[in-house]
Amino acid sequence: MSASSVSPDDDGGGGDDDDIERQYLEERERNKVRHWKESEYAAGLVEPTWSDELEAYRERGTHCCCVPSGEELSGMFREEIDPGCGCIYLSAVCCSRIGAGRVGNMAVLRERYVTVEEEADGDAAGEEGGSERADGFVNDDDDEAPHAGNGRSKRTRLVRRRELQLVVGPFWPMLLFVTYPLIFGVSGVTLWRAIPGKPIYVQAVWAILTLQLIRSLFNTGFRDPGILRRHRDPPPVPDDLSEELTTRRVLFRPRQEGPWRWSDQAQSYRPRSAMFDPDTRVIVEEFDHTCPWTGTAIGKKNMGPFQRFVGLVFACLIMDIFLLTANAI
Repeated sequence: MSASSVSPDDDGGGGDDDDIERQYLEERERNKVRHWKESEYAAGLVEPTWSDELEAYRERGTHCCCVPSGEELSGMFREEIDPGCGCIYLSAVCCSRIGAGRVGNMAVLRERYVTVEEEADGDAAGEEGGSERADGFVNDDDDEAPHAGNGRSKRTRLVRRRELQLVVGPFWPMLLFVTYPLIFGVSGVTLWRAIPGKPIYVQAVWAILTLQLIRSLFNTGFRDPGILRRHRDPPPVPDDLSEELTTRRVLFRPRQEGPWRWSDQAQSYRPRSAMFDPDTRVIVEEFDHTCPWTGTAIGKKNMGPFQRFVGLVFACLIMDIFLLTANAI
């Protein structure tokens, strides 16, 4: 058969392969969006797992999420570069191997499920019955209890929820390979050169401060900073505040009333004090800032340890300098 007699549709199955690849990518994108909108925590649009994130890097053919493969090196210095993209790649490589979970750009090292009690409106509870919720399970046998103040009955029900026990932020490489080595290095030099021969009370004070410094850094960098759970609807407003909130409006957002705001990035309602952090890709309650030295965001649940860490850094640094210089003199 001559080459001119070959049908143009006879491409050796290349068209079918392209269709399968396109369907695979479309289904993967749908799963990504579905996970984003149905996840338990208020997080941004990211790959569902770290394995998926690593696969996305391989498909792009680059280790940087900002510069496509094949671009010149000068393209890496554009203003839209994400400073944490290299850390995200390291998270994808390491966390996919150890099986760590993912919430936004936070790596979940250890978690557990706990059963907690919550109050549900009597009418809504009666309609839902014992149906399963998106964030856990509802117990059918819970007793109803009256709720004073608004004339409506409410009952307590048991809900099964995730509890994040060990979580690290996207800048964990700096925490492990910069902050901790600096602390252990300076403390090690002080222990070796200055501590021997000092009075016992000086050794005890130095040891307590150093151990508390290490502990406070751990409680800051490896704990949940206050990741907000997803709220598809704003929580009910207490009766004593409802009249005030109906007339109070925010000047720069005149269409939004009450203490809760809608976040497009996380597809969730959030309190006024909570903010969406673009680095961690989650909404953090009472968000203050993202600290690369601790590797994570600073919010409601780790603000106390962070403040202790900052104070102890100065205290330990001053004491180490004093001990080393006094020993040298």
